[in-house]
Amino acid sequence: MNTKKLLKPLLAVALSAVMVTVTACSKDSASSGGNEKNADGNYKDKLKISVAQTTEVKDGVLDNEFHKYWMDKFNVEWDYNYVQWDSWPEKLRLWINSGDLPDVASWNYVHGDFMNYVDQGLLYKFPDDWKERWPNVAAAYKLTGLGDKLEELTGGTYILPKPVYYQNKPADPLVNQIGVIALRKDWAKAVGFELKDAYTTSELIHYAELIKEKDPGKLGSKLVPMSYNADDALTNIIMANSEHSRVESAFYKGEDGKFHWGPADPETLTGLKLMQKAYKEGLLNPEFYTWKNNEGSDNFRVKGVAGIMSLGGLASYRQDLDKNMQKNLGVSSDDLVHTAIVLGDDGKYRNLEQVNFWSSLIFSPNISKEKFERIMDILDYSTSKEGQMLVNMGFEGKDWKYDDKNEPVSLLPEGTSLEDKYPARFEGLYVLGDDFSVVNPAIKKEYRDRAVQLFQEKAKLGKEGGKLATYDWDVQLYDSKAKSQASFEYQNEYANLILQSGDLEANWKKWVESKQSLVQPVLDELNSKFAK
Repeated sequence: MNTKKLLKPLLAVALSAVMVTVTACSKDSASSGGNEKNADGNYKDKLKISVAQTTEVKDGVLDNEFHKYWMDKFNVEWDYNYVQWDSWPEKLRLWINSGDLPDVASWNYVHGDFMNYVDQGLLYKFPDDWKERWPNVAAAYKLTGLGDKLEELTGGTYILPKPVYYQNKPADPLVNQIGVIALRKDWAKAVGFELKDAYTTSELIHYAELIKEKDPGKLGSKLVPMSYNADDALTNIIMANSEHSRVESAFYKGEDGKFHWGPADPETLTGLKLMQKAYKEGLLNPEFYTWKNNEGSDNFRVKGVAGIMSLGGLASYRQDLDKNMQKNLGVSSDDLVHTAIVLGDDGKYRNLEQVNFWSSLIFSPNISKEKFERIMDILDYSTSKEGQMLVNMGFEGKDWKYDDKNEPVSLLPEGTSLEDKYPARFEGLYVLGDDFSVVNPAIKKEYRDRAVQLFQEKAKLGKEGGKLATYDWDVQLYDSKAKSQASFEYQNEYANLILQSGDLEANWKKWVESKQSLVQPVLDELNSKFAK
């Protein structure tokens, strides 16, 4: 999910009332059956635990100090399984259905699949008292909303939805972090393009036209004015004009109280026309729709030949962009990059209301009680205040310290990050990094402040005449065969539409009609169950 996808008013909101910072090592009385501790409070028995994550762990990385700390503290040996992003859904599906799921795995939550897995006994059922035993995990779990909803449906806990925010929340309403672009401000200055906090889609197209015409970077045929892949184009061109054009919000309840299919809305056609215009004018790369993963952004941050890229709103993304430009181009991005929000051509701000979870942790139904408890001890520690500082800042006194104002200060050399020193820190298995990025002093303050500013601007624009796609629990947790069949890869569908010869509107209408045999049954079901 490149969109990941998935921010802020930002003052760090401390959840001290609910976050009980009890470390795993302080619970001697709760340890039993393979998790006994010695007089020093250390686990007696070493457990080999298999884990599956989308973080790539290269040979030798587990030997570094950070990973060894976790393995020694919890007396575990990691059997790590790297899952590539593109194969993530299918890989987990195969593991789950074949009974080969590792002890604990990161899974991109799909509601229908989840309910089927529970019915078939393919996921581990948590003990009834787990929230008392692991209070830090329980506090973060509570904030996702999804956990409680699923308990109502299943009568127990079978999954840990990952909270996007735990101690820090950037804005209200909380919106998805997507829909932030980076553009070359030196080129904007050269062609007389104004720098603003928000641009309509057409304004960004106009910027791309200007740099294509005047070529301020003297790149000739190498220039990529708008370096979007298909998903970036959906996010920053089509969704900016049609909030229900994405799979997350395609089926929605309208003002008439009935359900509709967003890709058939005229606003989606507006976005398609703008996308086709950008393609026909050579602003999008001729093969943009074939690009995978980072091919679009690499033109900007690695090759230095792009005018606009899709960035996303997290401060950590901005810092990574700076590191890439310094490493690959030998330049400071502060002199070259401007970040902004994307608006529809009507000036309205659109985005997806951000529910406070993304992806999840699941456990093998065959996991031993001892391994489950050990993993939960690790999670509870990593979710505590002390654990979050370790996961995100490293070791106190070595990688960071408290200053005179009792604020954490990074001790890492300028221009380096914790990932450089301790690669692939997957041990923060539960709370997503978005939360700490809001306040992480290892991220340049200017980047954090700018991210906060843009997220607060998103919240303001969303409330004041914006068109946010609300998160409808009825739709999101509704499952049927019809709904499963009516799930499309919209980024590819839209790319195919703008590439077709002939009249775009006529082609779009034919496409909408061709999908009705799959879409209408879903609308009928939703209207029957949830319409006013």
